[in-house]
Amino acid sequence: MDKYALIQWIAFFYIYCFLGWCFESGYATIKERKPTNRGFLRGPYIPIYAFGAIFVLIITHNFQDNILGVYFSGMIAATILEYVTGYVMEKLFKVKYWDYSDHKLNLNGYISFSSSIAWGFLSILLTYFLQVNVSRFVSKISEQNLKTAIMVVNIIFFSDLILSIKAAFSIAKAYAALEKAKSEFSEVKEKLSIIAGGLLTGTQNKLIGIKDSVAERMSQANDMLSLSSLKSEIENIISSLSNTVASKTPTFLEQKIKYEVAREKLSLSFPKIGKVMAFFIRNMIKGNPGLNKKYINQVKELSEIKKRNRK
Repeated sequence: MDKYALIQWIAFFYIYCFLGWCFESGYATIKERKPTNRGFLRGPYIPIYAFGAIFVLIITHNFQDNILGVYFSGMIAATILEYVTGYVMEKLFKVKYWDYSDHKLNLNGYISFSSSIAWGFLSILLTYFLQVNVSRFVSKISEQNLKTAIMVVNIIFFSDLILSIKAAFSIAKAYAALEKAKSEFSEVKEKLSIIAGGLLTGTQNKLIGIKDSVAERMSQANDMLSLSSLKSEIENIISSLSNTVASKTPTFLEQKIKYEVAREKLSLSFPKIGKVMAFFIRNMIKGNPGLNKKYINQVKELSEIKKRNRK
């Protein structure tokens, strides 16, 4: 492996970034029947494929005369890289950018048995076909032209990387705001529901309209209700209790104030986003199916709440 110069390794990296993007986006485009730009970055490159390719080339170097050795060493190396990358990205950005949870024999949704098998075959393809041709292509480019091309690509790539990381942290901040708001809203709703439940007589039952148990309603709040639905339920309970004796109790007043504070904090905690960042966030969400739909809808809701509060 030491026959390649550093500048050539960098060229290999960008080429495999592009080939990985072609594979991932091409597969998604065929599957979804519409043009799809997959990946963490917005340009036509997916770095994990490049890191995987370089890692596999290094690991399989001593097994090149043994196709089974290439298969299993490449499979293990790529699987480890995919798991570590998925774990680190979720810890940093609070959401999964890919998720194998619906696959059989998966580990925490980061890797799966089927994807590992695929990595093994891709390792064989990489070692015996792709790298031979990529290396031949790079070797035909003069050193000066190669340096110039890589300098240009570096500027584009790292600009994209910086903006994409910034967008990912904005998404993580919005997600944290959502989770905290849902937790605070749910706690307020639970306590207000208990107050309302203690007042349930015939007339009041019709007025307040609370028939489910607190536990069941809390389960709905956590698993089914959107942020706006949860907010609406709290406001309905507050409105229904406002003309009762409960509205004078310290507990009710405390929960009402707590809800108003939580609602204001929710609005203020949404990150400020310019047009460029909005573009990156919007396309990052579109290009990463691991960002679950419920979370995406809640981010949109939070954005709407922010807009309404500005008026």
